[in-house]
This record gives sequence, C-alpha cells and structure tokens, in this order.
Amino acid sequence: MIPILGGLGAAFSWGFSTVVASRSTRMIGSQQALAYVMLLGLGGLVVLAPASGYPEHATGHAWAWAVLAGAGSAAGLSMMYRALRLGKVGVVAPIASSEGALAAVFSIALGETFTAAVAVCLLVIACGVVAVTMRGRAADVHLRPSLYALAAACLFGVNLVASARAGDALGALWTILVARIVGVAVIAVPLLLRGRLRLPGAAWWMVSFSATAELVGYVSFVTGARHGVAIPAVLASQFAAVATITSFAIFGERIGPRQVGGAAVIVAGVSVLAVLRA
Repeated sequence: MIPILGGLGAAFSWGFSTVVASRSTRMIGSQQALAYVMLLGLGGLVVLAPASGYPEHATGHAWAWAVLAGAGSAAGLSMMYRALRLGKVGVVAPIASSEGALAAVFSIALGETFTAAVAVCLLVIACGVVAVTMRGRAADVHLRPSLYALAAACLFGVNLVASARAGDALGALWTILVARIVGVAVIAVPLLLRGRLRLPGAAWWMVSFSATAELVGYVSFVTGARHGVAIPAVLASQFAAVATITSFAIFGERIGPRQVGGAAVIVAGVSVLAVLRA
C-alpha cells in the first residue's frame, strides 16, 4: 500500500501546485515564479534535512542520482512553468502527465518487474487520466506550450526514476535538498546575477503554496518509490486529473461526461491496484 499512498499523495500535491502555478506564472513570469519556489523550498529543507540525520552510508552513486534528479526536476519545472504561462491547464496537464508512463518504462529498462495484473491496472489508470484531462479543443493546442509540456514530461520521467534511486540511500529529505540546491543554482542564481529576480508582490502566497506542495509531493513519491518506481510514478501522473478538476472548480468551468467517466475509471483502477498490492 505504501507505493499507492505515496503516488496518490504526490498526485494531489502536484495537482494543486500546478493550478496555483498557472496563475503565479502569468502574474510574475514563469522563471521568476519557479525561482521563488526553489528558494523557498531550499530554505525549508536546510532546516528539515539535517534534523532527519545525515545519511552516513550513502555512496557516491546515490549522490549522483540525487544530482540527476535535481537537474531533471529543475529543467522539467522550468519547461512546465513556461507551458503553463503560455497554454491552458487542460492542454498542458495531459501532455505532462505522460511522465508517469515514461518513468515506468525507464524503471522497467533498469530491471524493475511486476505482474501482468498490475500492468493492466496501471494502463487503465493512465487511460483514465487522459480521459479526465484531455478537454482542450483543437484551437487550444498551440505548438510552443505543447512542446514545453512534452519536454517537461521527459525530464520529469528522468527525475522520478533518479529520485527513487537516490531516495533508497539518502532518504526523501536529503534527496530533495540536493534537488533544490541544483534548482537554485540553475534557475534562481542566474536571475539574481542579472538583476531580474523581482519581488513577487501579490503572488507571494502562490509561490509559497507551490513550494510547499512540491516538497510534500516529492516526499510522498520518494517514500512510495522505495518499493518500486512504476506504481507510484503512474499514480503520481494523476496530478493532471487533479489539476484539471480543481481548475474546473476554482475557475467555474464545467465538467463533462467524459471527465466524470475518466474519474470513475481512475477510481476503479486504483481500487483494484490496492487490492492486488494489499
């Protein structure tokens, strides 16, 4: 059950973060919003990670996986925030949600195995996510945000696998600390050096929320991935469904029969998966 709970926790956290980021990026810019998410996350982890104890037996390979996870996370979020600033959540989210399938493929290539029944459940859940999120009209699909979202999915897939590998030895908090250090170095520092990182103003609460939600989701995923990457990765990809449904609720958009049916498919798939993994 731990992989299932970890994946679902990540899905809800990242889904809510995505909705809020779709607003903050349009207020202060995609890279400025992401820079504050990285800085605020790093500030919290500098306190939390040492309190969890230093991973004395971690190998160089574990730290290397953590650095790769950080690079994937920072680059992926950069692409995601650019896509959210230019495109609609209902178009960007389903493309980015393919991260779970990509991470599952990467993990299988690295030697992870699971039963045919579990594979079918993961496929059903992935189909449900697509049904819930794919609501954009053809006129809403634009090349630049779509390419940014596709790049984000690929980078997030790498990040999920690398985070799981690092988390086995370093623990969730140290893995995320390394990721945020890389993120600050890649995203925030260049903006600071160029004098382009202005105060977020009214977007303070948004970047603070996104920073917290990203960390909670990351901890949930890394914890769940200690028992295998594929299941929590595919479940975490439901962040797209969470983001789409939440954006409907907040922004007053209607949910059609396809979204309701997709949500029912997701619930059924997760329920069967929980029984199989119990």
